[in-house]
Amino acid sequence: MQIETRDFGIIDIEEKNVITFKQPIFGFEEYTQYVLVSDSNMGSGICWLQSIEEKDVCFILMNPLEVCKDYAPVVMQDVLFTLQAAPEDDLDCWVITVIGKTFQDSTVNLKSPIIVNHKMNFAMQIILEQDYPIRKRIFDGESEG
Repeated sequence: MQIETRDFGIIDIEEKNVITFKQPIFGFEEYTQYVLVSDSNMGSGICWLQSIEEKDVCFILMNPLEVCKDYAPVVMQDVLFTLQAAPEDDLDCWVITVIGKTFQDSTVNLKSPIIVNHKMNFAMQIILEQDYPIRKRIFDGESEG
């Protein structure tokens, strides 16, 4: 199927790659269907979470380990249940990136990662009980908030 995107124009996606958010992204409750879009030039640590319902809803995601080497979120049992994940399932963890006024001011939200169960194509954004920053600078290691 073809979808129109904010950053990539019209792209072809396979329906089997559509991810359903079992709980919507905070602030974007009306959109639950997304696809991960990657650009080989950017490497494997970054991708775009593109809504298939609204072309202008797109999030830049980063692998949190690219920013915080010791990032180890504790995913609670209720999240695993909601995502229909078995203990042996390999879940992906991504964090939303906010591009700052300058690229060096860009941050990621380590407190509220997006967890993806690719086996079921389910995802959700969670709020960790752990003390991770909402705005961690990508480049200088400092965090705000």
